[in-house]
Amino acid sequence: MRLLFYIFFFLLFFDSAQAQMERKRATKNMPDTELFSSTSLVTAQTVSIVPKGEMQSAISHSFGTIRSGWGDLFGLDNNAAVHLAIDYGITKNLSLGLGRTSVDDVFDLRLKWMPYRQSNFDNKPVSMGIYFNIGLETLEERRFNYSFNERLNYHSSFFIARRFGNRISLQLSPSLSHFNTLVSQNTNNLDHTTFSALFLGRLKLNETNFLCFETVPINTDPESVSHWAFSYEIASGGHVFQLFLQSGYLFTEQYIIKQTSDSFWDGDIRLGFAIHRVYQMKRK
Repeated sequence: MRLLFYIFFFLLFFDSAQAQMERKRATKNMPDTELFSSTSLVTAQTVSIVPKGEMQSAISHSFGTIRSGWGDLFGLDNNAAVHLAIDYGITKNLSLGLGRTSVDDVFDLRLKWMPYRQSNFDNKPVSMGIYFNIGLETLEERRFNYSFNERLNYHSSFFIARRFGNRISLQLSPSLSHFNTLVSQNTNNLDHTTFSALFLGRLKLNETNFLCFETVPINTDPESVSHWAFSYEIASGGHVFQLFLQSGYLFTEQYIIKQTSDSFWDGDIRLGFAIHRVYQMKRK
């Protein structure tokens, strides 16, 4: 029944999106080169940004590992993680967002600034920008009496991306993540700050269908496992639908960088989906 519900939920929104007109930019002065379909791929943020005066809502959902088999319907019956997010375009190059992940009741506040975006018209060969994220764990902890400051974690990235031809987009995001508090039995390797790099890619199949991936090929944390995710995207109207397979469990970068313990290539794969919706907030 749960599987049928999710299938129905997805098809309902997909049918609604297909009924809309073809995708058109609400803001006419946006760069003419579109590198990614949405502001985030699976977990990692992309160089795409919510235009000024518009709002984007996003619902992301992942399940347990599919290797568990029929016992829990290939992970659909347990270990669900949900991320709800809203982003708003403050200016043409600046957006502010707020999200919440169901695991550990994490709230995240994020800021994205994209002052330089690839454009054939302006002869700009790449897109570059910066991104900041502050997370706050609000789950009641019975073992420790954490202070507000001890519940905080941070992530920052520098974006550089380019679309090659009409089909391929690649992005590299050197990043720095920090957790004020870590709990581990191995106290000799408690490194609160981690340097990493995220690598993203998108292959355009046609005007509405895309194949994407994200991974963390560089990670200075010796205890973490490289995160991998692959997604199939459908972009229609103001919607972007994503069906993905991933190894990570959470939906903010600092968590998949620092706390990924499952290996995608060893079969620890989770099925998930995401729905992004853009709303026109300003008057035309």
